[in-house]
Amino acid sequence: RQWMEKRMAEPRSSSQLLQNAVYGDDALETYFEENEGNLVQSPKSMLGYNLHPRARQTITGIATHILEHIRLTASAQLGAPVREALLGRPVQFRSSIGEAGNDQALDILREAAGQAGFDHIDFLEEPAAAAMHYHAESRDRHQAVIVDIGGGTTDIAHAEVGGSQAPRIHRAWGIARGGTDIDLALSLSGYMPLFGRGITRVPTHHYVEAATVQDMTRQREFRQHNYDNVDAPWGARLQALQDTGNTARLYRDVERAKIALSGASEHRSTLDYIARDLHVDNSADGLAAAAHGYLTQIRELLAQVRSDIGGDPDAVFLTGGMSRAGYLRQAAAEAFPGARMVHGEPSLGVVQGLALAAASRD
Repeated sequence: RQWMEKRMAEPRSSSQLLQNAVYGDDALETYFEENEGNLVQSPKSMLGYNLHPRARQTITGIATHILEHIRLTASAQLGAPVREALLGRPVQFRSSIGEAGNDQALDILREAAGQAGFDHIDFLEEPAAAAMHYHAESRDRHQAVIVDIGGGTTDIAHAEVGGSQAPRIHRAWGIARGGTDIDLALSLSGYMPLFGRGITRVPTHHYVEAATVQDMTRQREFRQHNYDNVDAPWGARLQALQDTGNTARLYRDVERAKIALSGASEHRSTLDYIARDLHVDNSADGLAAAAHGYLTQIRELLAQVRSDIGGDPDAVFLTGGMSRAGYLRQAAAEAFPGARMVHGEPSLGVVQGLALAAASRD
């Protein structure tokens, strides 16, 4: 971390900083194995945050590398240079600066796309893209509510789809909340008591900082705290959590527990990277309690949508990674009791819709 901060202070371009960067699951494994470097988790969630110029340069560089990889791969597969793109965007980006966060996020993506070699880009809201995917699979014309539940955002669209006519998007809604909010709640309630939350005098915000791995500023602040005078075993565990990579390891365990508990009644996480024989047992009831805050928000959003459109649509189409969770499927079914529930491909619904939307513009 100190090495990275020194390099960040130097007048170097983001391309130089990122020329040896590793992405995806390989990034986590490399970070754990090398025990050094700077891990950026969920950069998309940071696009709308108040960023230091150097941090913004790094995030833009990451987006550039990803978009360039996509452009070059597509060009090779198609045998022709790809210079235009249709990019999906949430209705509301996660933001710490209000509506200005949306504008900043789009500016960063435009800049990154230009640096990646695209001459022209357009944006399409992700629930509208999912509606295109659902439309392609629907024979009969009908009214549908498209619910796209991701890690950082929840987006909804009301559309007329199916048949030979083009789909018609009536309206879109969105909140900057999603699966990561459940992860944070589960971490605080199910894991952080092992580090003294609610037991010691360590302020609650220290545990929030440790659990919020998507926020580099909070992660840095957590690593700067001194726990020498915290009673055993909490102090030693907090110090172990400050070691390079351990907040990311804990976050991965929390996420795995959330996924496992969507279909099982119990799940055990082994935290031997913190202390020998340390583990935590979570239950489906505990997950439900942790998800309560987000569930309240999504139920309120679904109720608003139902009120705005004047009742039930013919169908509700669910997509996005978090749409696999049974408790979220149940919330959607309860919000629209007269509608048919359709479960789309969680990971590819938006992407396939973007491809279809892009093809229709040719």
